[in-house]
Amino acid sequence: FLRQGRPASTSPWSSRKSRTGVTTAVSIQRVIKSNSPRRGGVKSTVLDLRLRERRQRRSLQDSSDHSMLAILSTTPAVHSSAELYEPAAAVTAPYPTAGGVARRSTGGGGATRRRRGPWAVVPQAQPGPSVVLLYHIEKTGGSAVMKWLKRQTHAPSRLAAVYSYSQTSCFFALHADLFPGMEPRWRDKLCGGAAPLDWRSSKVAVEFHSYSKGFFLRSVLPALGALKRRYAEANGTVVAVTSIREPASHLLSKYRMWPPRTADRTHAVPLPAWLASGEAHSLQSRALLSERPALPGCEGLTEARARLGQFDLVGVTHCLRPLLAAIEERLGLPHDPARTGAALAAYHRPQHWGGAIGREASEWTASRLNATGRRLLGDATRCDESLYSDALRRQPPPLETKESVKTLCQPPAAAAQWRIWQSIPRAAENTTLMSEAIGSG
Repeated sequence: FLRQGRPASTSPWSSRKSRTGVTTAVSIQRVIKSNSPRRGGVKSTVLDLRLRERRQRRSLQDSSDHSMLAILSTTPAVHSSAELYEPAAAVTAPYPTAGGVARRSTGGGGATRRRRGPWAVVPQAQPGPSVVLLYHIEKTGGSAVMKWLKRQTHAPSRLAAVYSYSQTSCFFALHADLFPGMEPRWRDKLCGGAAPLDWRSSKVAVEFHSYSKGFFLRSVLPALGALKRRYAEANGTVVAVTSIREPASHLLSKYRMWPPRTADRTHAVPLPAWLASGEAHSLQSRALLSERPALPGCEGLTEARARLGQFDLVGVTHCLRPLLAAIEERLGLPHDPARTGAALAAYHRPQHWGGAIGREASEWTASRLNATGRRLLGDATRCDESLYSDALRRQPPPLETKESVKTLCQPPAAAAQWRIWQSIPRAAENTTLMSEAIGSG
């Protein structure tokens, strides 16, 4: 068995295939069937290898589903939340961040894989509590911000925990008296520990996305003043964050990611037909108003702009680096360009729905629209233009004074975004702001 093409110092289950048990199982079967006079000794060795492989596979499964429990099993006994979350000199190993509720996209339409537990629950040495409340509007860069937040739990950790939108109950449990309507309950497997964090000494982040955006609008915003006073009394801070995207590119991105379907659900509704139906109007304004149906004209825009004004930091999708630096500043953390660069460079997400419907939707681009289609696109995004103008005015300043905003904030797709912007009617004020933000080249 040890002479089957592997060096003696190489573990037989180190390859990707042997982790699945395929290579090892075949090798074991061959050894057991052999008539070697050393059969007994080899068989004993094989059984030992099989047992070790089973243990390894079990530990891999445990690390995926119960990473926090695995961490606790290797640390001294814990009897209180203070012992669990205060810095411990004995714990020196890096803390995993793969235990959070992770979704692996299959490119659209497929199932997703989930893992329980927060992205990390780790000791902290930084004084002063804080919480980042991320209001994640779909297709505005919120997933990239979450990727960055999760990297703050890498050793040396700067955040104690990052709760995804399916774990908001863990955050509500830290302040049960402020959110009684949410029935806050701490679940050890979901939240990553037997006892809640001590919020007075923890820096955490929580995401409000998809269905949990309603939790933020209905429960968090009304109690935001009380929450900020509570943290201020503990010499801490609360930062409410969101991002807004250029309306036309946001609409096209959302159409390709979740294309509307025909009545028989076998084809994607053509983009011009979707624009003409009114369902695509004011997507981001409606996202700030709890996904309410589209209203005629720009009704609700004033309320949406006022709600945007309640956030402490507002970024724009094509320029996330200054937003992330502003979050660091608010939390009292030194700027870490290495983490920021790694998070933004590593982030990748499929940008369209899979299958035949996805292919139909991906064929629609701004360049395919005729004059009527461009007019419909302008009508659908006109109300969100004012919202985007507010975000452009409020975006944090560039990180380096020697570098222009264009150098810092212009991704490869910015030129295409500018062409979309120029192809439809725009207010002069918005065109000027856009020119200053990403340049006209």
